[in-house]
Amino acid sequence: MTLSRRHLLRSLSLGGLTTLAACTRKSAAIADAGSGGPASFAPTVAIPDDDPPPPLPDLVCEPTADNIEGPFWKRGAPFRAQLSDASTRGIAMAIGGQVFGGDCRPLAGATLDVWHADAAGDYDNTGWKLRGRLTSGADGRWHVDSVVPGRYLNGSRYRPRHVHVKLAARGHRALTTQLYFPGDPYNDGDPWFVPSLALAQVGPGRDTPGFWGRFDFVLEAT
Repeated sequence: MTLSRRHLLRSLSLGGLTTLAACTRKSAAIADAGSGGPASFAPTVAIPDDDPPPPLPDLVCEPTADNIEGPFWKRGAPFRAQLSDASTRGIAMAIGGQVFGGDCRPLAGATLDVWHADAAGDYDNTGWKLRGRLTSGADGRWHVDSVVPGRYLNGSRYRPRHVHVKLAARGHRALTTQLYFPGDPYNDGDPWFVPSLALAQVGPGRDTPGFWGRFDFVLEAT
């Protein structure tokens, strides 16, 4: 089963799946990424100009929680939303959402710096694999296509799957945080896991491999 682009876009527009702190989120377990073969699909979660987002409900937008940067951030990642390519091994992942200010208005032009481990839990510290920067659209939309990150040992236990993000927008405080995967068994007990930073899974269908997730960032004004 392959879901259409519009089906995915509509899923990402559902207000009930927003990950703003003031809203309720749904959680679901994700499949084990393993090493797998090359990713078989990379659906975009960008919202085209002719498909505007629905009106915002009355919300109290609390700033997104920060989280540790970790030791593997690199300055100067290339501008791109497609972090993986045909040679990247693992299960395909598409994540996206919107960036908001504390007044619940979408923030255009916010820069997101995104990086994460590969399916084996390793970071590329010499090149730019699974690293990229992008800018939120006029309606605050952002998206990244990649592969589900693997876990890696931190001392005697594994860190849960996570995606690192640094955000910057004029007139707002910079944010460094991590996004986590719902249902990861290593979330519980991880010293840095924050429940409000869990992605909301919005797809794909049961018969399609991969993970589609949504997260809406809220930046605090300076």
